Parts: sequence; structure tokens; C-alpha cells
Amino acid sequence: MQQIPKPYYSEPAGSFWMLDCVQGMKLMAENSCQLLCTSPPYNVGKEYEEKQSLGDYLKLLADFMDAGFRVVQKGGYAVVNYSDYYIFEGMNTRILPMTYLYHMIAERCGWQNLCTRFWQKNFASLTDPYTIASTLPKLEIEYLSVFRKPGGGKEKVREQTLHPHAVWSTSGEYQSTPTLKHHKAAYPESLVTMILTVYTDDGDKVIDPFFGSGTTGVVAKRMGRKYIGFELMEEYCELAKIRLSQQEFGLKVPFATRQLGILDVIPDKKPVKVPDDF
Repeated sequence: MQQIPKPYYSEPAGSFWMLDCVQGMKLMAENSCQLLCTSPPYNVGKEYEEKQSLGDYLKLLADFMDAGFRVVQKGGYAVVNYSDYYIFEGMNTRILPMTYLYHMIAERCGWQNLCTRFWQKNFASLTDPYTIASTLPKLEIEYLSVFRKPGGGKEKVREQTLHPHAVWSTSGEYQSTPTLKHHKAAYPESLVTMILTVYTDDGDKVIDPFFGSGTTGVVAKRMGRKYIGFELMEEYCELAKIRLSQQEFGLKVPFATRQLGILDVIPDKKPVKVPDDF
């Protein structure tokens, strides 16, 4: 069996690789993670995304959901954050609702569909090309679909007591690091905190196939979980490495940022806490 290559960054709390996630998950042991938590590319035309046909995009989703099903243990969960799909046709650009397609793909891979929540996020700023002032369709909410791998005993029902609402909101909250300046699709740490609180226990292993700037790993590490990640872009791997390193040493500012030339030295805000009514 082919060996998984050396990780880009590794520490006792976890590791991540600069590697295609499907290839990487095929090299992992089966049933080795308790939760898959990720936000795949949206294909909304942002500068870091390759333009893909709808067929190619759906194949990407099917491949990663299938590979993820293999590595998540029986009774484990997948929580996927996504948005609707842009079909770019100039002034006639429109969106394709994605919830049904995600559910269909997940079921064909073996997952059970549990629920889909709305994520209410910050309203786009007037300088953002995806704001209400632009000609593009506006997506001011996103989705959090929850899937479960059959078997493994009784299902967790903690969302009924911890956060039973259909809308999970981070409105008014901002990413607690300067990361968004360099990764404009990073989801907020508070959202990942909600997900890990409901769907994991202390010491569980969380995999993020689209690791990006490492938000899932940062939160998992802070909460006493283990993390595994895969990311193709070296710039984002460096961001993730910096964020995880700065947390390791308790730094208030990004580590060695001037030397690397990646981030501005901007003091972090206080870590986001779970809301009292969570």
C-alpha cells in the first residue's frame, strides 16, 4: 500500500498535507476520524478558484464525499458548509440551488442526510464584488448540511439541547485573525466552534479535506480535538502553519510574518467564545 507523504506541518495536535484531498484520504486508514468538517470551493468566480463546468464541479464534490465516507468511522458525521452555484453568463448570471444536489451526492456515497441549517453571516461590504451593489446574484446566507455514516450505535442528539435552531448565526462576528486579507473565503472560528461542540467529544479526530488557512485545525486544537487537513495551495499552507504555530506559542500576533511577507502584523482580537445562548 502506498505510504502517505511527509506532512507540510505536524505537531501533537495534528497534521496537514499539501496534497489533493481525495488522494490523501485514499491513503488514510478507514474509520479513523469522528468528524469531517469542511467548506469546499464554491465556484463563485473568486480569484483563487479554477473555473469549472457544473459537471466537473459535481464530480469534485462526489469524489471528496466518497473518500470522506471511507475515513469517517461508523456513526461519525460530516458537516459541510457550502453556497449555491454561480452560472456565469454576463448580465444574465444566475445561481443554481445546491442543497438537493449535495443531498443526492451524499446519499449515493452512503451518507445519511440528517439536516441542513442556514448560516447567517455578515452582510457583504460595499467594496466586495459579491455585495448588493453588484450585478451578481446575492448570497447572504450559506448552508450547513449534516450527514451521518450509518452504524456505530446511538446518534448524538446534543444539538437539541446545545443549539436547536435552524439558523446558526455569526452575524456581527469577524474572523479573529488577519487571515481574511489573504483568504477571503475563510469561515469564522465561532462557526467551527459550534460544529465541534455539537458533533465531537474531547480527543476526537476532525478531518478538513479543504484545509485552506487552517481554521478547522486552529479550533480543533483549542478545543482538545485532533486535526487532519489537506490543502493544494502553498500560500494557504503557509497561512495555516503560521496560525497553528502562533497558537502553539501563545503569540498575540502572526509569527515571523515580516520575514515571510504573507501577513501584516496586526494584533489578534480576543478569541471568539461560544455565545451564552448556544
